[in-house]
Formats: sequence, structure tokens, C-alpha cells
Amino acid sequence: MTHDGGERLNAYLRTRSAAADTSSLVELSRSATAGRVVLFAHPVGGSLLAYQPLVRRLADHRCLGLDATARAVVDAGPAGSIQELARRHVESFGEHGPRIDVVCGWSFGGALAWEIACLLAARGERPEVVLLDSTWAGRVVPVWTPAEALRGFVQDALQLGGQEAEFTAGTAEQAAALLDMDPEVFAERLAVFSHNRRLVCEWHPTPGGLDLVSVRAAESLTSDWHTATTGAVHLHDLPGDHYGLLGDGGNLAAIERILREHRTTATAAAVPAPGTSGPERAAEPDRAEEPDEAALHTALAKLVDTPHWRDLVIRSRRMDPDAIAEAYRELGRRGLLAPDWPREFGGGGLPTRLAIELFEGFCSTGLPDLVHALTVQIVGNFVLKSGSERLKRELLPRLAGGEEFSTVLYSEPRAGSDLAALRTRAERRGDRYVLNGVKVFSIYSDISGSALVAARTGRDGHKYDGITLFVVDLTAAGVTVELVETVQRERMCRVRLRDVEVEDWRRVGDEGRGWALLDGALAIERTGIDHVVRAARWLRALRATVGRPRGLERLEGQVECATTLARAATEVFLRADVRAIDTAVAKLYTSETCQQVGHEVLRRWSTLARTPGVDDLVHEELFSGLTESPGLTLSAGTSEMMLSTIAADLKEEYERRCLAILHRFGGELVDTVLEVLGPMGAGVRVEPLFAHSPARRTALAETLADLGLDGVERPEEEGGLGLGLTVGCAIALGLGYLGYENAYRSCPLPTDRTGAPGAADEDSHGGCAAPECRLRHAAHALGLGLGLFRTAWEHACAREQFDRKLVDFDALMFPLVRGYAELNAVGTRLHELAEHVADVDGEVLGRFELVAQDALVRVVRAAMQVLGAQGITEWSVASRFYMKCAESIGFLDREGTAAGG
Repeated sequence: MTHDGGERLNAYLRTRSAAADTSSLVELSRSATAGRVVLFAHPVGGSLLAYQPLVRRLADHRCLGLDATARAVVDAGPAGSIQELARRHVESFGEHGPRIDVVCGWSFGGALAWEIACLLAARGERPEVVLLDSTWAGRVVPVWTPAEALRGFVQDALQLGGQEAEFTAGTAEQAAALLDMDPEVFAERLAVFSHNRRLVCEWHPTPGGLDLVSVRAAESLTSDWHTATTGAVHLHDLPGDHYGLLGDGGNLAAIERILREHRTTATAAAVPAPGTSGPERAAEPDRAEEPDEAALHTALAKLVDTPHWRDLVIRSRRMDPDAIAEAYRELGRRGLLAPDWPREFGGGGLPTRLAIELFEGFCSTGLPDLVHALTVQIVGNFVLKSGSERLKRELLPRLAGGEEFSTVLYSEPRAGSDLAALRTRAERRGDRYVLNGVKVFSIYSDISGSALVAARTGRDGHKYDGITLFVVDLTAAGVTVELVETVQRERMCRVRLRDVEVEDWRRVGDEGRGWALLDGALAIERTGIDHVVRAARWLRALRATVGRPRGLERLEGQVECATTLARAATEVFLRADVRAIDTAVAKLYTSETCQQVGHEVLRRWSTLARTPGVDDLVHEELFSGLTESPGLTLSAGTSEMMLSTIAADLKEEYERRCLAILHRFGGELVDTVLEVLGPMGAGVRVEPLFAHSPARRTALAETLADLGLDGVERPEEEGGLGLGLTVGCAIALGLGYLGYENAYRSCPLPTDRTGAPGAADEDSHGGCAAPECRLRHAAHALGLGLGLFRTAWEHACAREQFDRKLVDFDALMFPLVRGYAELNAVGTRLHELAEHVADVDGEVLGRFELVAQDALVRVVRAAMQVLGAQGITEWSVASRFYMKCAESIGFLDREGTAAGG
């Protein structure tokens, strides 16, 4: 990153507003898949921008940073030590903070990273630790004079920016000008730098037992972490000096590889502590014995590419229990069912992302997906999180090996979707429980060996109290499984429990505390990954039968959006703090999308059923789409329940939920756009709210240029920041969210025949066909939709009718809530497309635009209904959003443009 660009942007891209956010965590990037969570600790100056080149290389990981100025850290005054600063950061994470997989830090950030890792280890987590040229002095350092502090800070900033210039003397104003920083921000960063410099010079590392990787610049090589940890120390020496470590492409590639590897498989051998003997060193794990992701993908490809597998799939679709069992045993023998589980429980210790990829791979062949979803994703992962050690040892290897299936027994007669109304009882008798009750509408209980059962152990208190969870052996005495005939091939059952004895070690979690655990289990059940796999199969069968009629394009785009959303939702797996709300949007959108594909089969069924020569497997998929789609929005919570859950959450945090969609693209940058442009008011809105206004657009463009935001995508060698398209989309999103024109662009303007910029494109730039520009425009349209949603929700919270606030009328609000869910899905898909724009072809982009257009139309319609007559008055904010959305929808309508010639 160039000095001019990096420090210029640093002056404006402040971290979260101290008045609005007490957490010190800053979202640097968020993967659409279930990659690992990497936490970057800020260097001595407090800025996180030094890590940006590295963060861009970790697109499949979720990258977080620590804010040096967050209120949670600074309210108590300057920290007295790095240990105290680390404690404040960890406390600011809160009870529901993310589980950190890797803690990384450069220079001062390495010291902070180590102390944070020690604190996390003390509360039961053991993150990987990667320290970049980090050491300590261990001595009392004289207090700098103001001139020394000023000179030291400027030299640090210059060297970090890759400049050799020196600053020997001058005023704070001159230094701020040299770094192109706002004086207020300069003063803040100087204070942070001076204080942190003293802390690190006085720091002695807290002794610990964690393994770590120490990356040392060749011209430094001073750290000896063996004196701080009893764990393994892996050393990597890279060329260059302290400041050049993160500025060299080769070094960045090496550090990226280190961050991607598990701590026990680092490419460098663990360097033994002084005096350690050879045999101890030989005990290090052998990398050749580690499971290999590519090998697992190859094994799956070979397995499914056989006539025997096709025969197994067809028989499985027809509910042949022997075929289902054989297919899953074959997968289990190859380690394909639960590769992300720990090895001691039958897994391979690999990323959850891989497990989801393999699941999509074998279920896309037509294998019944609910068997795996129930057995591994729900029951297996739930036991892995909350089961006893004996239950894990005895059950999980059988599930991972495909030797046993498992299911869930929640629903009961007359209770429906109200799980808290269950009547099944479990009475404690010594070291076991005795269960009595009836469970209904369970799937695959006839071929499962075990089931996760919810029963009531308490009689008093709230209906959500006194619920306990058990894993019950379905072959135990007193268990009766009866088939319930339905229109679909997948089998539903009624399970009767009569004096069924269950050992204490089969209880999951504490007695009477099952509801909170059940809430987490429902979140895992609601990721929607099983829905999107089915939807893709049904669409494929439709295309094989009817070809590619234009009417299917929009539906294909919606399935692609749903797939991205479901993959992002799988990040909840194995999280300790997971809640049902975390996947409610995914469940709603994916199940309704899958159901819409089934309805397309329903609409064409009379023709499809009579089509001659249809492949057996294709016919099975079409019949599945016809018969299974009615129940898709019922299992794991109905659509109405999801809407109620999302609505309740929005009532509490609607503004934060809207901003979360924007923050996915760049939290600091979005906050800057909103903070700077939001209050400008009359300086920008110089025309009637819905009027075409070149003057307003010019004012916006000038403001963006003043902020240095006109060069965020421009390559570094051209004087820009090279931060990528997702950051450009973040700016467009922010402008739309405020209801402004899209004054941001990062490509040349089209010209008319005279060579002058085209008049129409000068304002909207909607005529550019480049994928990057189309995605920026889609981002602006998404921002407009979110802005209108926010406006409508604010109105509903304030307006009363019939002695009730509008927000409490479900019939009025549910369409708006559904619109929010659609915008959430569109935003997730947009982020994925922006991150991989080089691989996006015109057809994929066109399908996405059709889906975005439909979502925007629905949210506009729902919002204006909520706003009522007030929404259509000339000077209302709503009417301004409405007209801007109309303009944006027109540009998204590529289908209409093509039809019109």
C-alpha cells in the first residue's frame, strides 16, 4: 500500500463509532463459506490497514481486527500493561463473541495477540497463534519528550508506508500535513502510538502452554519464544526488515500459507527448546499422515462416477433401506461424511467448509440428503458440542462411518410447531431416566438407530423451563416405530416411548436446561443447505425435461442466491453461542426458494408426467419436487415462525441488522460514508427529493474525492489503494442507503460520438456493461432498498393505530420482513460475486440481476404499504427512495432491455 493512499484513507476510515459500539472487534472480511476465523491484533499505531494485503488473500476466511479506539477499551483510561489491554479486548467480545481459530499480530500486535490467546486458552479455547516479527525488550523505557514522540510516530508511519524519507523536526501540524492526515485523527493516533510504545517496551510475556508460529524478518531475528511457552514453537525466517515483512509479495504468500495450515502441520519443523533431545523432536506429527482435502474430493468423484452408485441412488430415492445404508457406508468408509469432526470421534480434523462441499457433492447425485442432515449436521454436531464424553466416544464414530443413522424426535400430537408445549416426560430413577410419550412426523426413524429426544423433566415455572434432551437408542425396550403414510416417498413415523430407560450419560446438557440447547440445535437445522441441494437437483431435472425456457432463469438465479446464503449460514456449526435467530433468514429464504422450484414442477406436472423417455433418476427428482415441496416450509419451523422470529429481532435492532448487510462489504468504510455524508443534508440535497439533479451528483462526487474514496479500487501502482471491488460496492451501498445518487465509479465514463461523456451515463452510469460496474450498480440498488426498508420500519415503530403500534400488526409487517430476508440474501450473493468477479460470466450476472430486481420490487411494495399516505407525499423521504428505486430497477432489468432491442 502506498503511503499517500494508505494514510489518506486512514485519516477518514475510522473504526466503529465509539459512541455506537462497545465491542473492539472490527469486521475486515467475511467469507460466504464456513472458513476459519482469524483475529488480527493492531500494531503500535492502532491502524489495521497494514493487514489489508494479507486479508485480501484470505477470501475464504472470516477476518476480524481489534479496534484500538473502541469505547470498550478506552473508557477505563489508558491500560497499564499489554496484559490489561488484552483483557479489555477479550471482555469486549461479550458472551456471544465469535470463537477465534487463529490469533495473529505484527510487531506490537504480536505481543497483544499472545496475551489474548492466553486469555482465550484460560476460558477453554485454544486458538492457533501466529506472531509476525514480534519480540520484547523487557525493560523500563524513559518517557519520550513530545518532540521525540512526534518524530517516532512519523517515522513509523513513513516506514510502514514504504517511504525512506526522514522527519527530523517540525510541528504536529506539519507532521499531519506530511502524512496527509486530519489533525484530530493525527493527534488521536499519536497518543495511541506513544502509549503503546511504552507498554511494549516494558512488557514481559505471560507464560503459557500454547503452540505458536513465529515469523521473523531476516534482519531482525531477535525473538526467542521458547522462554515464553512450553508448547511447540515453529520458526519461519523470511527476507527483509521489520517494516518490509508485510510489503513483499513473496513474504505475504508465505504468511498466507502459514495462516491456512493447522498448527500441528506447519511446514517448518518445530524448533525444540534449547536442550531438548532428538527423540522428543521426532514426536512431531507427520504431515504425510494428515487427511488431504484434494484426496477426499477425488475419492468422492471416483465413487459417484460408477453405474453401481447410480443404481444405489435410484433405489435410495425409492426408499430401499438396504440401498440407503450401503450408500452411506461407502461414504463413511472413505471419510466423506464428517471430515471436520475431531479424529478421536471418527472425523479428520478438517475445515467445516470441506464437509459442506462434500455434502453438496454426494447429495447432488440424488442421494437422500435428509439422512445426512439429520444424522451428521444436526444430531452428530449437537452431540459433539454438548454431549457427554462417553456419548461422543460411543455414538459419533458410528455416525461418521455411516454405520448408524440418527434422527430427531421433537414434534408431538396437538403441539405442532410449538416445541415448548411438549408432554413427553422423563423421570429420574437413580442413574437413569424413564421416558414416556409420543412423537410424530419424524423422518427416517424406521431406519435410524438413535434419536435426539426432547422431554420434560420439570413441572414448575415457564413452559420453556424443565426441558431436557436425550439421545435414545431406538432399538431399546419400550420404543415402537410406526410408519405414517404421506404423498412423498420419504418416510414419516410416529414413535411411542413407553417406560423407555435411558442412562444418565445419554443426557445432553444439564437437566432442565434443554431449551437453550434446543435453540442452538434448531439454528443448525435451519441453515438451509439441504434445501438448496434439493432445489438444484429439481431444477436440473426440469431442464433435462423441458429445456431452458426463459421463465426458469429467474428461478435459477434465486437458487444461486439461496445457495450462497445457505453456505454462509453454515458458519454456525460448532459455535458455542449459536441461536435460532442466526439462521432464521436462511431457513425462510432457502425453504421458500426450494418450494418455488417444486411449485414449478407442480405447474408443469400434467405435461411432465406424460413426457416419454424420461430418465429414471430424472423422474424420481421430479416426483420428489412435486410431493416434498409442500412440507419444506413446515419442518424445523414454519415460514410464519421464521417471520415472527426475524420480526422480533428487527424490533430490537432493525438499524443494526440493516447495517450488518452493508458491513459485510467493509465496516469501517461504510461507517465513514454514513458518518460523513449523512449530516450533509442541504449541501447535497439541492433539488426536490425525487428530481434529476446533476448538481447533487457533482457535490457527492467531489465529497467522495475529498475523502480519498475515488481511488479505493485503483491499483496501488496507479496511486490507488487496490482494495478491490467489494470495497467499491461498500461505497455504492452507503450512498444508496442514504438515498443519494450513485456518484461513485471506478471505470471510465462511456462517451458519445463527439468523444464527450454521455449525458445519461454522467448521472447514473447505468449503461456500462462491465461486470464490475453492473455489480456496483446492484450494490447501490440494494442500498436504496435497505434505506427504504429502514424508513418504513422507523415509521411503523412510531405510528399508532387502533391503540397499537403498526410494527405489532403481523399481517402488515410480514411482507416487509420477507422483503428484508430477500435483501439479506441478495447482499450475501452480491458479496460473493464481487469477491470473484473475474469468474462471473454474463449469464450468471444476468440471473442475479433478475433476482435483485424482484427483491427490490417486493420490498418497495411492502414498504410503501406500511408507510401509507405519508409515503407518497412529495417531500417525504419515502417518496424520494421510491423514485430512486424505480430508476435502479429499470437499470437492473436486463431482460426488459434485451426484449426492447
